[in-house]
Amino acid sequence: MTFFSLSTSPLTRLKTGRAGDTERPATAKRPGMRGRLGPRGMRKARRRMENTIASIERSPGIVALDGPFTHNHVSVRGIRLHLAEAGSPTAPLVLLIHGAFGGWYDFRGVIEPLSQQGFHVAALDLRGYGMSDKPPTGYDLRHAAGEINSVIAALGHDDALIVGSDIGASIAWATASLYPERVRGLVTMGAIHPTDMRRAILRNPYLYSADIARLTFFRLPTLLHKFFQFSIPRAARREITTNTSASFQRSKAFKDLVRLRKKALSIDHTMTPIIRSNRYLVGAMPSKNTHEGIDAPVLILRTNTRRWEHLSTVARARVNGQLITVATPSNVELPYLEQPAEFAETVAEFARSATDTPKS
Repeated sequence: MTFFSLSTSPLTRLKTGRAGDTERPATAKRPGMRGRLGPRGMRKARRRMENTIASIERSPGIVALDGPFTHNHVSVRGIRLHLAEAGSPTAPLVLLIHGAFGGWYDFRGVIEPLSQQGFHVAALDLRGYGMSDKPPTGYDLRHAAGEINSVIAALGHDDALIVGSDIGASIAWATASLYPERVRGLVTMGAIHPTDMRRAILRNPYLYSADIARLTFFRLPTLLHKFFQFSIPRAARREITTNTSASFQRSKAFKDLVRLRKKALSIDHTMTPIIRSNRYLVGAMPSKNTHEGIDAPVLILRTNTRRWEHLSTVARARVNGQLITVATPSNVELPYLEQPAEFAETVAEFARSATDTPKS
């Protein structure tokens, strides 16, 4: 198998408190208004308007993009998770899980092509991201895998093909270890099983300098990150730049994606989830599951690098069944951003083979 063959913003209103007066925008010009409010009152009214607009710009609704899908929420384990859905609810489920600096919208170009291939497709916002709830706790692999298990059930399915990128791949592997009955197959990019990822880095650290730098930064105490918040949007942009082709970086799609991710990172209460979820890459698993093998078929989309040669070898020891590793075009780790239709075709082909394979 070869890859790719296979509304108007609300305005703050000002009440004068006088009988017969109607509400008007704070900036409306009326005879005597400046005299009644005074310079200080005008400044306060202007600040209230600016704060309201800023609050709107930081709300989760800024990533509620339109498209050939519907936005829904499912309640799992006491929180609500957002997902964008398409396709028949009775078709096999393909669940898409984004990386540490993204959201459901990273897969928006993949949703329709996959649904047209005959699948029920759901692109998820993880706990703390996008339009999902943002509780202050619960950012560990056990919670993340448990929520994926519950999402699959809430969508009316017994199992799913899970597609994960970066920390989404870590969660996918963890789910396959903790809830094997829920995983029909895995398609992963950017990471392998967290236990194996940690061992690989410890055995050959010279291959993982970028991973070590990233993990070191995000393992600093959370309070220290307040002094470095400016570097998180930079890290988000660097992830796209490092893992996409030069031609894509010259495109309008690249600029739009950078702007969208910047907006998403500005949503209230997202910084703590981003900091903690970056740790999923080498996160701890329950001890009884540390050595659990993966029975589901696995497709790893990888780059032609020594890092991935080593990771593929390590991952092979974890998988009891079929393991396919395929090099991505242009040697990039985020093919769903550049070529979503071709990526969807590859996933659909693998999903059909995984669906046809009896579960052990």
